[in-house]
Amino acid sequence: MTREAELLGRLLGRVQRRLAVDRALRWVARTAAVTAWSTLGWALATMAVPIRFPIRAVVAVEAAGLVAGLALLVRLRRPGMLAAARWTDRRLGLADRLSTAVELLAAAPAAAGPGGMARLQIADAAEVAQGIVPRAAAPVAVPKESWMIVACAVGLVLWAQFLQGWTIPGWPAARTAAVIHSEGRALVTIARQLDAAAQTRGLPEARRTAPQLRDLGRRFLGARISREEALGLLGEATRRLETAQNRIERRIAAAGSRGTSGARDARAPAIPAGPERFQQAIRELETLADALQSRSAPEAREDLSRRLSRLSESLDDMNAPASSRRSLEAARRDVELGRLPAGATALGDAAADLRSLERMLGDAQALGEAQRQVQTSADRIARGGPLGGSAATTEPSPAEPVTAPAAAGPNPVTPGAEAGAPPPPGPNQGSLPGEGRGPAPGAPTRRPGVTPIEKHLTGRQGEGPAAARDLLAPGRMGSPRIPAAPVPADVAHENDRALGQEPIPPAYLTMIRRYFETLGTAAP
Repeated sequence: MTREAELLGRLLGRVQRRLAVDRALRWVARTAAVTAWSTLGWALATMAVPIRFPIRAVVAVEAAGLVAGLALLVRLRRPGMLAAARWTDRRLGLADRLSTAVELLAAAPAAAGPGGMARLQIADAAEVAQGIVPRAAAPVAVPKESWMIVACAVGLVLWAQFLQGWTIPGWPAARTAAVIHSEGRALVTIARQLDAAAQTRGLPEARRTAPQLRDLGRRFLGARISREEALGLLGEATRRLETAQNRIERRIAAAGSRGTSGARDARAPAIPAGPERFQQAIRELETLADALQSRSAPEAREDLSRRLSRLSESLDDMNAPASSRRSLEAARRDVELGRLPAGATALGDAAADLRSLERMLGDAQALGEAQRQVQTSADRIARGGPLGGSAATTEPSPAEPVTAPAAAGPNPVTPGAEAGAPPPPGPNQGSLPGEGRGPAPGAPTRRPGVTPIEKHLTGRQGEGPAAARDLLAPGRMGSPRIPAAPVPADVAHENDRALGQEPIPPAYLTMIRRYFETLGTAAP
């Protein structure tokens, strides 16, 4: 009976595996259908709600889970030998031949084996088993849920190709997309400011950073960008800016180290002053260098020596580079000895060192502003608002008083409201701050009770030749006396520098820049 038992075992073993695969496929197909519908719903929900949907990670995890579940179910859902025999009997109509043979083989002693009628039944079952094809006995059918899985997969592919990043107007996702677009415009604006500062002041790091920020802002202005992608790009931009700023700070600290011996070496290198003070020092050095070319009297040399001494002390207070201070000291000695050309050369070297440090300080300042803008954009995108980005005007907080921008030239320091007594309460009209009570204006300000006195000033009759000239007012036809030409580079750089320093809204900056660009391109 060993041959018949091996034959039945080999056939029924293949039937067992096919039955296990069929059952596992049905379970996995149901699970995959539910998972596919859930994934598609998740993807479509991103068009209404700003939720994270990493499609590649989700699909990879789901596929790995389904494959692992299929392998586990094939092992766990495998039927027994008797169950496989009964299934084959019912499927092929064998009148319980295989199941009876399996029961007889299981009930017979292992040493003696079945005998008599049982032996004949087992032999008959083995003969029948030789003509059975396992595929016909246990076919592995395609689950009926397969069309649902295929439909969801096609829908997910179509969403990824055409609908990813689109939002439904009026829903939170649309508001988040508006915030991303607004921050993109703010990044483009700050990139233009960086580019203008780099061209005007010759800042190498700002020149390299401006195109990256501009491309990032234009990427945000696209229609298909999610919150996660935007935050990832902003995080990468922040890391690049931090790396560049750290590199500049190390160079500034190395240039601003005093280089003295003793106890000062143990201290950290001092941070130099701001770029404005260095610009003033550079102008002073250029003035002194010009003066060295024209003054040769002993009194003039003494005055120049005193000015150089004061400037050396000022550079020491500003933590200027040691090389510039040494050059300035050498220039002072040359002036005292009467070697004015050598002193002018030393002053030129000191000015070159200060210009290099001033450019590094300008780079650090520009990159710091760009990093703050990128961090602000990341925070606003993370919390989904408010709209407008950095270009939007915000209400000043009471704890931070807002001062008017200083005009060009000397600006005397005026005491603030905290320095003196608070102003007396006044009406809505007048020069003092009033305490109005409603939309209507208050009582008018009291006027001094004096009688105005009219004064007439008499002059002298003009002398000399008189000339009449026809002035062209707006609206009158005429021909221009100066041909149209592009704006000179120095005027454009001065305008960019003034616009970069004054707190003008970015929208106005864009309007002024477009005006000059149009004026430059319209020239023949």
